[in-house]
Amino acid sequence: MIQVTLSQDIFTGISKLANQFNLSVDELLQEISQGKLTVIDTETLEDLLDVRDAIIAENDPDNQERISWEDIKQDLGL
Repeated sequence: MIQVTLSQDIFTGISKLANQFNLSVDELLQEISQGKLTVIDTETLEDLLDVRDAIIAENDPDNQERISWEDIKQDLGL
């Protein structure tokens, strides 16, 4: 067994995160180490959600009208 020393603030944060998943700290770290849970940067997550939303919008049958680039430039006064 390897022991790791954490500051109280870090341990408190990890404990709160574990509680959100109804896991102990040990179980949370085990899930991460096994690839069952992952840590992702919030900006990366927002980008992925934006891409997902764009794909959903493009596949919406009510959203099939295409607008020309010329019309967009004209509307923007370019």
